[in-house]
Amino acid sequence: MQINGSTRIAAVFGDPIAHTASPAMHNAAFAACGLNWAYIACRVDPQKLRSALYGARDLGFAGVNLTVPHKVLALEIVDDVDPEARQLGAVNTVVFEPSGRMRGYNTDGYGFTKALAEDFGFNPTGRRILIVGAGGAGRALATKCVLEGAGKVYLANRTAAKLDTMRERCHVLSLAEVPAVLDDVELIVNATSVGLKPGETLNLKPGGRHLVYDTIYNPPETELLRAAKATGARAANGLSMLLHQGARAFELWTQQTAPVDVMRGALRQAVYGDER
Repeated sequence: MQINGSTRIAAVFGDPIAHTASPAMHNAAFAACGLNWAYIACRVDPQKLRSALYGARDLGFAGVNLTVPHKVLALEIVDDVDPEARQLGAVNTVVFEPSGRMRGYNTDGYGFTKALAEDFGFNPTGRRILIVGAGGAGRALATKCVLEGAGKVYLANRTAAKLDTMRERCHVLSLAEVPAVLDDVELIVNATSVGLKPGETLNLKPGGRHLVYDTIYNPPETELLRAAKATGARAANGLSMLLHQGARAFELWTQQTAPVDVMRGALRQAVYGDER
């Protein structure tokens, strides 16, 4: 890839952002499709998200992805919100349209359900699911499961009082209440940032019959995933979700079909050091 005066820029905004593998995935996709585009990662303080988004638009960026802690904040900044993003309550992909308007989408829900199908052969319809974490990602994933017809969705946060807006959709819990519902669920999802740093733990104790999905992908194996595998539970990290939400974002920006296999190989190389 050679950057020149015609190169279009896309980016991911987050805080923290050093762990992201998105540039490897998207730059490989742009190269595979012969696009003169480049993708960069930017650490953006949440208090500066509005000015960062307007700055990216004014600099001619094609679009941006948003990660922690920006997904809910963006709902009130972008000009137009796609209906599914509005339902899910979070924006993780922004398209800067030729008119100058910013349109917000959510590709996390799509990526999540694709990842569950790919990793576990799991369809949320009629199933019992526990999601831990009530930030933009957790609320979006819980809502996606409800929209997909899940039998029961538990949404847990450190304090359940912060989940009042979700009570009509989910069974809300404090983290202290989680052990009491573990026997009732089939799938456990970590949608918090706990596990990004060594030594962090959610103190969850999955059993061998559970499916365990951690949206964190770097490090590849968190404490939660180690605990799950020790019991014989099937477990997967968030690389597959990152892949599929990224593929959808690529298509929104470029209007081309995403080269998913190329993106998968680039992610595995970036995170695992190989393309297994």
